[in-house]
Amino acid sequence: MKLWMMLALTLVCAGGAYAQGRSSRGGSSAQPNQMIRIREITGVGGDSDYTTPAPQVDAKWKKKINHTDNYAKDDVKGWHYFEVAYQVANIGTDSAGKKKPILAIPEVEITYALLYDMKQSKKAATVARQANQAGGAIGWENPKQLYSLFTETITYTSITPGREHYAAVCVPPAAASIYGDPMVFSVQIKIDGVQQGDIMTEMVGGAAVDGKKLADIMQERGPDGKPRMAAWWERIENLSESVVRREGILRDRSMTPFVMAGDQFYDQVKAE
Repeated sequence: MKLWMMLALTLVCAGGAYAQGRSSRGGSSAQPNQMIRIREITGVGGDSDYTTPAPQVDAKWKKKINHTDNYAKDDVKGWHYFEVAYQVANIGTDSAGKKKPILAIPEVEITYALLYDMKQSKKAATVARQANQAGGAIGWENPKQLYSLFTETITYTSITPGREHYAAVCVPPAAASIYGDPMVFSVQIKIDGVQQGDIMTEMVGGAAVDGKKLADIMQERGPDGKPRMAAWWERIENLSESVVRREGILRDRSMTPFVMAGDQFYDQVKAE
């Protein structure tokens, strides 16, 4: 993992409802009418070890249920785990622009976006070579689609100021073994549809799709004319036929075995 490079693509928002130091991963300050700032995200680039085994609660789960032999080993190494840490201001503004203390934010929406490079999967790379000759593959009709886009928007509830908040999403081992390694990880936070601070992104250095550098694709000009991180996952499919969106794969940690470990540190997902 030390061969990976991390490219921080976050910008500092002017002003702030509260002052905080920036993290080594490039957190931004909250704007006056905003209540949340992302402190950091982890999972891609640098020394991030995104592959981790699920916690075991009992030794019996190391063996097949109702059998005596162990599970057969394969190339599935573990779950891919991605986390965001963010902070909430103590003071906010109401609809009339009046400053008021914050007791709790009833709902916070976090959008996670991941772009995977299937060429990094030995299994997929082998099938891709065969599929190019056969004009496709069972379960994979277009061997040109070598980049997989995973997105998920999750609503969290009862978000209070005064402490660090954490949320995380995971890619299951079976999916990770097929779709390769993550190239890009981005997080966007909204309250009542209003984006809080900047989108934060981690990226493998020099990452590109179809020869196009992702660093160029992912930026747009804000109202002030300055470049900022865009919601690239909403438009990248239209920029390259090599990218395909795959639904139903990215999961909040509460829907994985990780819910049993350190649950008190993570935000609660809103019940449907």
